[in-house]
Amino acid sequence: MKGENQVSRDGRKLRAVDDASGASPEMSLRGKAATQDRILRAAGSLFIERGYEHTTIAEVAEMAGVSRATIFWHFGDKAGLFREALAALLIPFRETIAENLEVSDPRQRLEGLVAVYDHFVLHQRETIEGIVRLAIESPDFANSLLPSLMDLHQRFTGDLCETLADIVPEDQDPEALAAGFIALLDGTMLLSFFDGSPAATERRHKGLRALAALIPGAGGSSANE
Repeated sequence: MKGENQVSRDGRKLRAVDDASGASPEMSLRGKAATQDRILRAAGSLFIERGYEHTTIAEVAEMAGVSRATIFWHFGDKAGLFREALAALLIPFRETIAENLEVSDPRQRLEGLVAVYDHFVLHQRETIEGIVRLAIESPDFANSLLPSLMDLHQRFTGDLCETLADIVPEDQDPEALAAGFIALLDGTMLLSFFDGSPAATERRHKGLRALAALIPGAGGSSANE
């Protein structure tokens, strides 16, 4: 499934995260970069679907249309391929956050950050479930997975904190507000695994947007006032 554009309340389009392959549709690669991209796409898909232990280099090579030797030459071994493939799955999420941070209006940046997280959870469900399953089923590789994921989580929290600091009055703590928002977003992700019905999903999305609108600005008023 290709990524779709999210539209904010003011009609501004927010760039969405692309599919689990980790590649932007407009991306044009050649030579070594193109070969690595094909390998990482194939490996990411197989690792997420089958897990680390049940994915072989031969299967990745067949799906990517390369030899086993080519994979070893580019990534060293299966463990190295595993780390690189999972990191590649998160690239669209990182890029979209960076793009939304270029928006000058802090209210729109806040909407964009919430929308990016929201969209990622909604459209990357299989990827998220696969990463969690891999971390549980492959303890030896949990240490290589978790630092990357936690780093991304901390960066997102920091971006959210900086955005909130541009919105709230000086007597408000943007770090505490960012932590609260992250807790709500993470809770929404967890609840989506147990109840992913359209009605429940939309209800949670509306709740997040409503809370974002209630955050007071430097003038003491919310976005709705």
